[in-house]
Amino acid sequence: AVLATAALLLVVPSVRELVVPRGPGASVMVGEAVNDHVRLLQSQQPLEVESSGIHQVIPWFSGKLDFAPGVRFAGDAEFPLRGGAVGYFVDRKAATLVYGRRLHSISLFVFKADGLPWPGAGLEAAGRAEVYRTSARGFNVLLWRDGELGYALVSDVSAGDLMLLASKLAPPA
Repeated sequence: AVLATAALLLVVPSVRELVVPRGPGASVMVGEAVNDHVRLLQSQQPLEVESSGIHQVIPWFSGKLDFAPGVRFAGDAEFPLRGGAVGYFVDRKAATLVYGRRLHSISLFVFKADGLPWPGAGLEAAGRAEVYRTSARGFNVLLWRDGELGYALVSDVSAGDLMLLASKLAPPA
């Protein structure tokens, strides 16, 4: 029984790698998303603009970024908007918006997508976007592109909750 358990522990991660493809792009992007989310959670003052109003948060980014974040979801009772901040994603400035889900925080990072090592496999259709969905270090992560912008959504909420928020952020065309 002990040998069988040990063999299973060695085989299961290998099988998972075959079933869930992860290239260097996925690793870099997911790692960055999780690290940025954790930094935000640990920050003394994570939000530079605290507001539940999308028409206060999005205009606040004007002049602070060289792109418009392209987020129209104002939050709702299930996912209230808490505010935003300017952050970095890999090597570029990013708009960071924080939504809530019960007592959990959900980070949305919006950044210029070009030149980043995007995952090329394991994509799922979600509305008008192809989403890469995975988990790392206990956090669920979604990555997708829409035009010239990239999006990373990270939280410890369930993968289903994260997909629900993603569908509200990028509704079907």
